[in-house]
Amino acid sequence: MKWLIYILLLVNLGVFVWHYQPGEAGRQTTLSSEHTRLVLLKEYEQRLSSVADSDGISRCYSLGPFTNKPYFVQAKERFQKQGVDTFSRVSSEQVRNGYWVMLPVSSSSNQAKVLIQKLKEKGVKDYFLVATGEMKNAISLGVFSKAKLAKRRRDEVEKQGFKVNIKKITLPKRVYWLEWPRNAIKQPGHELLDELRARYRGIGQTERLCMSDKKS
Repeated sequence: MKWLIYILLLVNLGVFVWHYQPGEAGRQTTLSSEHTRLVLLKEYEQRLSSVADSDGISRCYSLGPFTNKPYFVQAKERFQKQGVDTFSRVSSEQVRNGYWVMLPVSSSSNQAKVLIQKLKEKGVKDYFLVATGEMKNAISLGVFSKAKLAKRRRDEVEKQGFKVNIKKITLPKRVYWLEWPRNAIKQPGHELLDELRARYRGIGQTERLCMSDKKS
């Protein structure tokens, strides 16, 4: 009976020594428990940024779209006051109405050239001959974004004795984006971004590959 008790004591002692020995397994267990913690969002973004930089990929924050250029300029000035270096990006992702003022399509290029000569004689400027497409041999007198400007141009030329048409077309609409490097030391404050989003409806912040090479 005594031998059985001794054997049990030796087994327990062996388990105790093996479990608490400062070996490789013990050190791994200790490190794992000490370094298990939550990672803050800011730290996570910094890690992503460092990975992107190591791969040679430059990423930027992009604020927009601003459909009104004066508003875009105002926002850019606010960034400059905070010392944030920005880029300007212009895109044509939307469409708008346009008004094409022209002399009607002529039956031949020779007839169109005769009309051009008459325009010159009347002192009419700013025109060109359409050489291709469904409007070939028409004479363009300008494309306008506002109907009143197109009508004014039509009336000026019609006073010289020409028949003028206005064709409604679609034009790309220019929109503006404000961009800055994601890894820039100086970043805009959350208060400024919230203020701009509240003031200029429809804008938001996204992330994309940096496309600009010059600051503006």
